[in-house]
Amino acid sequence: MTRPKRPITNKGATTKGARGHAPKKMTAQGRGGMTRDTTKVVREPRPERPVERTEESDRRPSASTAARRYGSASATTGRATVSRSTSAGPKSGGRKTGEGRKLPPKPPRKAMPELKRVQLDAPPADTVFVDRDGERLTFSESNLRRVAAQILTEKRKAWRYRPFSFPIFSDKGNEQSFNFDFYIYDAEDSVIRLILVIPFESREVWDKVGRFKRQYPMYHYELWTPERLAQLSGPRGRLDF
Repeated sequence: MTRPKRPITNKGATTKGARGHAPKKMTAQGRGGMTRDTTKVVREPRPERPVERTEESDRRPSASTAARRYGSASATTGRATVSRSTSAGPKSGGRKTGEGRKLPPKPPRKAMPELKRVQLDAPPADTVFVDRDGERLTFSESNLRRVAAQILTEKRKAWRYRPFSFPIFSDKGNEQSFNFDFYIYDAEDSVIRLILVIPFESREVWDKVGRFKRQYPMYHYELWTPERLAQLSGPRGRLDF
C-alpha cells in the first residue's frame, strides 16, 4: 500500500521570503522618523491652579475696560478742543480766516517838476550867418536855430544847414526822410557830427533818432535842446568835436 501524499504547502510565502527571511514591512515615515504605527503615550492634562483673587485685583480695571475709558476720555478732549477753536473765531473781531487785511491807501503820486524854461539871448531875426561854402543864411522863423548857428560860428566850426536827408525805414518797411539841422565837417570834407535842434524831447523824436542810430551807426549825432544851448553859449561852453 502506498502512503497518502501530504499536501505541498508554500511556507515561505507566508512566513519567509524566497531566501528564508521574513519580508520587510513597508511603513511611511515622517520627517522626525515617526511612523503611523508609532503610538504616543497620551498624558493626562495637569489640573490648573486656581487663581487667587485679592482686593487689589478686584479694584484694578481690566484692559478692555481701561481702553474704553481712555477712548471716551480722548474723544471728549477732542470735542472740547474743536469747540474751543470754533468759539475762538467770533472773539477775534468776527473776521473770517480767508479775508485779508485791507491795505492802506497809497499816497498820491507827486507831479513831475516842470522844467524851467531857459531864457536865451537869441540874435535878431534878420541876422545873417555864413556856412562853410560861403552861402548866406538867416533863420528868422526859429530862435533856437539862430542861437545854434551863432555858437557854431563863434567856435569856428565848418557847418552846413540840411545839405541832404537820410532815408530811414519804419518797422513796417515804409521809407521816410530824416533831416538833421546842422552838419559839421572836418578839413577833409567828411561829416563828423550831426546836430538836431529841438524845443523839447518827445517820443516821436526818440523813435526817429533810434531808427537812425540802428540804420546808420557810423554817424555821431547830438540833440540840442534849450538847456543844452544855454550851456554851450555860456563862458564855459565847450564842444566835444
